[in-house]
Amino acid sequence: MDRIHLLLATSGGETWEKQVSAVTLPGALGSLGILANHAPMLCALDEGLMSCRTEAGETVRIRISEGIANVADNEVTLLLSSMAVENK
Repeated sequence: MDRIHLLLATSGGETWEKQVSAVTLPGALGSLGILANHAPMLCALDEGLMSCRTEAGETVRIRISEGIANVADNEVTLLLSSMAVENK
């Protein structure tokens, strides 16, 4: 299975990271789906619910604030004001 390193970081210093197989983000221009080997991208995020699929096959949902997503080399980094993990 191809993997993506997902890192969420808030301005308050909170971080959350996992190895995942897929990420869905609430982009400013619509929903974004990210899989392994995605083209490099920098985009604005809207407040909303993001989800990711873990290596164990579980879906994790995280409520995020507006922010920025950077996608490159199988790494997705989200810079946010706040986040709240809804399930682990």
